[in-house]
Formats: sequence, C-alpha cells, structure tokens
Amino acid sequence: MAKKQQIQTLDYFKKHAGEWKEKAASDSERRFNVIKYRNQYVLDVVASRAATRSVLDVGCGTGDLVCDIAGMGIPATGLDFSDEMIDLAQKEASQRNLPTADFICQSIFDYDFSSNTFDVIAANGFIEYISYDERDRFFELAYQGLNPGGSLVVGSRNRLFNLFSLNSYTEKEISQGTAAQLLAEAVAIAAAPDITQLADLETAPLQPMDTEHTDTGIGVTTRYQYTPVQLMRLLNARGFSVRQIFPVHIHGVNPAFKGLHPEVHFSIAMLLQDYGYDHPSLIPYSSTFMVHAFRE
Repeated sequence: MAKKQQIQTLDYFKKHAGEWKEKAASDSERRFNVIKYRNQYVLDVVASRAATRSVLDVGCGTGDLVCDIAGMGIPATGLDFSDEMIDLAQKEASQRNLPTADFICQSIFDYDFSSNTFDVIAANGFIEYISYDERDRFFELAYQGLNPGGSLVVGSRNRLFNLFSLNSYTEKEISQGTAAQLLAEAVAIAAAPDITQLADLETAPLQPMDTEHTDTGIGVTTRYQYTPVQLMRLLNARGFSVRQIFPVHIHGVNPAFKGLHPEVHFSIAMLLQDYGYDHPSLIPYSSTFMVHAFRE
C-alpha cells in the first residue's frame, strides 16, 4: 500500500507537471534554477567519464536531462511514476527529434535490470520523497543496475543548511539537540582538503521517520534532508565509493532576506555557484548538494 508521502508526491507532480516544465526551463533573474544546475552537474559527470554508453534518470520529471544526454549522442532512459510528466517528456523528445531518448512511466522499484544496465544512473530530487527503507533499496538497485566503473549521481536536500537558514528549520535542529553535531560536520567540511575523507566523521542521526517539514511550495509534508557525511556513509555501506560532493544553490543571505530581495539573492547565488567545484567549504551554505559515487 502506498504511504502518505508517496501519495502526496504523485498527486503533486501529476497536478503540477506543466509548472515543473516551466520551472526547469526558467531563466528568470529573480529565481535560481536548481533543476538546471543539478542537471548540469550530471552532464558534467557524463562528460568527465572516459566513456558513457547509456544513462538512466530516476524520477526524470519532464525529461530535460534525458533529452540533453540523448542530444550528446548517448542513449538515455527516463523513469517517472507520473504519467503527466512522462507525456511532457515524450513530447520534448519528439520535438527535438531524439530517438535515443526513451521514457517509461514506472517506479524504479518495479524496473527490471536483468537485461538493462547502465554506465550512469542519476536521481535528482528523488531520495527526499522516499522512505528510508526505499532509499536503501534504491541504492542496492542502483549498484545492481550499474556496469562496473559506473557512476551514481544523487541530489539531496542539504540538512546542514538548516543551521544557516535561521528559521523554523534551525529551531527544529536546536529543539532536537542536533544543532551541535551538524555544526561540527559543517566545520569539518570547511577545513577538509578532500571531503571524501570525512566518511568516518560522527554526525547527527537521520531525521525521524515521517518527520514533517515547513512548507516550501511543494505539497509534500515529508521531504527528507541529509548531510554529506550521512549520504557518504549510506553509499559506502552499499559498495559505492564517493568521488565528489558538489554544492548547488549557495546562499549568501538567509531565506528571510531572500524573500524581501530575491534579485540580490539571485546575484549572489549565481556568483558563488561558479566556485562550487573548487571550494567544498561552500557546501554548508547550499540548500542542496550533489553526490557522485562510483561502482568499482
């Protein structure tokens, strides 16, 4: 039986598929396009590999990433459980004449990897919408579905940012007694020459199951957040080797100021994003981050 989180997620994305498509394509000078920069990181990973013959995008939404990869001449498959999203994705592929872009309306947990394996599996904006048991199962499936030497690229909401948002998220970490542990991880990240060396660092426990978060404009009450170290540990435990953590949407001001002056926030975020590859110390200030993990 589907849980409340999955019911809300499917309902939201079925109703807002068109808006999501517009958001993904937006070039507004007042809103940082998180979808665009998460997708760009996946494209950078694909381009950096010695060879990529096939890509799977889990929770592909309206298919922008799959179409961009297919446009590079690489066969790409997108999975999403919203038929409205898949319809828009297929229209995009048809309009761009991309026969190697394939879309399937299906859950990753029902996908058959016995005859299909991939060099890259991407999951942007996915693990926040699934339970902890499903997250573990997803990592296991991704390992099985990757060819040796394959790359898993995962996007995550950044729990460390709760410390610097100075709002109800911060208050919740304080009330739960986890703020000091999160701060210690943030300090360690800022000082580490190589973030992948931090996997053994002690950090906060995972958020309580079925925790409810303050509304962020997406009608799903439980959208899990992780810290970089938490995700590194989970991935390492399932046979992956984390290669890089990349910050996306780096805030130079807190959300309250952002709400009053979105154009200032946008200018600062765009400036800081250019430094994301070379300065992992910016990770605590990013609202989301990407993990590139490798199957040996």
